[in-house]
Amino acid sequence: MTFADPVWFWGLTVIVPVILIRSYAIGSKRDRTSAFVAEDLRNQLVYGTSRKSRAARLTVLCLAYALIIAAIARPQWGSEEQPTFSKGRTVMLAIDASRSMLAQDLTPNRLDRAKLAAYDLIEALPDDLIGLMAFSGSASVMVPITPDREALRESINQLDTYAVAKGGTNLAEAIKQANSTLKESEAESHALVLFTDGEDLEGNAINEASKASKDGTLIIAIGVGSEQGSVIPERTIRGRKQTFIRDENGELVQSKLDAKALEDIAKSAGGIFLRLDSKSLNSTIIQEALAQLDTKETEFRAQETPTERFVWPLSIGISLILGLLLSDLLKHSIMKPSKVAILAIFLMAPTAPFQQAHAGAISESKAFYDAGNFDKAIKSYQSAINESKSNSQTAQLNLGLGASAFSANNHELALDSFSSALLSEDKTVQSTAHYNLGNTLFRKGEESLSSSNETDQPETPPSKESIENVIKDWEGAIEHYQSALTINPNNTNAQHNIDVVRKRLEELKQDEQESQDEQESQDEQESQDEQESQDEQES
Repeated sequence: MTFADPVWFWGLTVIVPVILIRSYAIGSKRDRTSAFVAEDLRNQLVYGTSRKSRAARLTVLCLAYALIIAAIARPQWGSEEQPTFSKGRTVMLAIDASRSMLAQDLTPNRLDRAKLAAYDLIEALPDDLIGLMAFSGSASVMVPITPDREALRESINQLDTYAVAKGGTNLAEAIKQANSTLKESEAESHALVLFTDGEDLEGNAINEASKASKDGTLIIAIGVGSEQGSVIPERTIRGRKQTFIRDENGELVQSKLDAKALEDIAKSAGGIFLRLDSKSLNSTIIQEALAQLDTKETEFRAQETPTERFVWPLSIGISLILGLLLSDLLKHSIMKPSKVAILAIFLMAPTAPFQQAHAGAISESKAFYDAGNFDKAIKSYQSAINESKSNSQTAQLNLGLGASAFSANNHELALDSFSSALLSEDKTVQSTAHYNLGNTLFRKGEESLSSSNETDQPETPPSKESIENVIKDWEGAIEHYQSALTINPNNTNAQHNIDVVRKRLEELKQDEQESQDEQESQDEQESQDEQESQDEQES
């Protein structure tokens, strides 16, 4: 059993002083009564003067008070799944994560432009069930079909060219995998939205598109890039001069949008082809295309939520108090029934407003976050945390503050906030905090190594100490992902991120070793040249 708001148990500390004060008062009153009432007549003439009677009443009152405090602290045990329903179409977003998507013929590059368009699209389809898939040489479903927009936004934000282990571009595999996932839904018709530059290096995409069309899948192909094309930057360590991918002959590889191929794919599946340029994606055209699909109410199981059990201690506590009051009423008519009812209502009042305060504090801050106003979200969450009197509420607010700081690239604040959320006793909150600490540490290291867009002059290479700090951050990220996985073994995203970070660590260590070997070779060559120069002078 756990308590959602254990801070209320501080209220139990008043019981001991009350008992001491009440015991002193009873003793004083008994002494005063003894002065004018005979011992053998005292219990008959003065109600309540019996020591046992008063002790029993005090015990019952303290027990009732403790039970009511326990109820306000919101005891929880067991859990239940709250079903959610969504009536809309089923859509899979597939984003090309191949290296050609790093080409910068769109600002800042093709991949980031596709991610921004995907953000716009999920906001334009509020009632639809949407999944997310990344693909290059193979395909991987990052988010299954879901109404959860927050999970979609977070996964799109994390998507990069490391999302899929196998390199290359295989549109056929992406269409096949997406169609297979969509067929598992109960809808008879569904849609696949492809964000890609159209460079299909491995598969026969048109055949797979035709098969998908027969299964009721409408394909909307969105071409990302320009037909003039652009060179593809290599992934380099920050500080090194930017290089670009070359072919086997040493020529720069020019990646171009293959609009014709994407048009053919869309037509073979009865869909449409759109170009993505520097302007916002025309979501209206996509909405019109999706209008022909069937809509269906589908039940999705939400995350398990703890079952509230405050009713039992609250009911028992109130019953004990009412029992004492009714006893007084029956024996001495000292309290009217209306007073009993008013007291019962007063005792039940704190729980509902307190829970509403929780919702208000979080929803106001989250509104800023959802609107992309992360600075205001940070201030709102910090203000709510300062006013929070509940550990469970504070933990939730710290998660929101961490997410806002992460989105604002304030890594230190994000790390502090997610670390504070780890203090929660809620395992779900702990798992989420560990997962986001991993994300923050990885992003912190990644940004410290990311290459500058200025390629005219090489920057100073990162020091050995800075490389070691990045390695430390990424190893810490893996540890947090593993902790999240230990708490929730079904967290497939955590396992995926572990694999990605381990791969990046290996590449970083390999690059560092190569850089060290290169420096040693250069030093050795300079020493050799200097020695030869000295020999020539001596001769």
